Amino acid sequence: MNSTILITGITGNVGSDVANHLLKLKVPFKAGVRDIQKARKALGSEIEFVEFDFEAPETYDYALKDVNKIFLMRPPALADVEKQIKPFIDFAALKGIEQIVFLSLMGIEKNPIPPHYKIEKLILKSGISYTFLRPSFFMQNLNTTHCFDIKERNDIFIPCGKAKVSFIDTRDIGEVGAIALLEDKHKNKAYTLTGGEALDYYQVADSFTAILGRKITYSNPSPLKFRKTMIQRGIKKEFANVMVMLYITTRLGMAKSVTNDLEMILNRKPASIEQYIRDYYDCWKV
Repeated sequence: MNSTILITGITGNVGSDVANHLLKLKVPFKAGVRDIQKARKALGSEIEFVEFDFEAPETYDYALKDVNKIFLMRPPALADVEKQIKPFIDFAALKGIEQIVFLSLMGIEKNPIPPHYKIEKLILKSGISYTFLRPSFFMQNLNTTHCFDIKERNDIFIPCGKAKVSFIDTRDIGEVGAIALLEDKHKNKAYTLTGGEALDYYQVADSFTAILGRKITYSNPSPLKFRKTMIQRGIKKEFANVMVMLYITTRLGMAKSVTNDLEMILNRKPASIEQYIRDYYDCWKV
């Protein structure tokens, strides 16, 4: 059976979670990656990989062969939407792609600054049927970007003040993404995906303390101190700036909304922060 779905961003949290759900359902797909050998080594040989690079238009045609649906993720390093993303969306429209499921951002419809805003507009303009997934903050940021501080320093080093966040598990987003690709009723819809409750980072630190069995604090640095520390650790300035911008919007209360979109699609409650910490316990174990 031909793979009619192309997943981009499979090496990221959400892309891999979409893939895992499709694998469970035995739905064929292919994953567009820049380095096939590296991806195969990381993710296994049961996935069909195809060479794909947003910045290399010569890879588009073969990547989209026999494809009619795309799961689209913007690589964090690509910020010039007109130059780096638009050519692919234009090509997809020419190829007659039926649907793009795009991983966007919560509140993006009112926030034209991040690149996701322009990408949504490009997809709408292309005429391709869309599903926009607009999730809140990923729980998995705590076992990736912020893992070092929690494991080595018993500290959540994030500049969010006392703001509340409706944290979401990327495994839940991946499941929604897979369902959106498989069920036509999700075409031309935008979903704001959140967890079941809004928590501040002090509460998150308390959950870590209870489950890990050692005191985890939330030091709540200033945005400037956070940016400086991230750059000192080797994170590129551009990415550090994006992180600070996202956390400033969180400080302003833009990540606290709780919706029932996810529960409506999955017919179950979202994963809780406690469940997430238990499932990823080994990441912070010392």
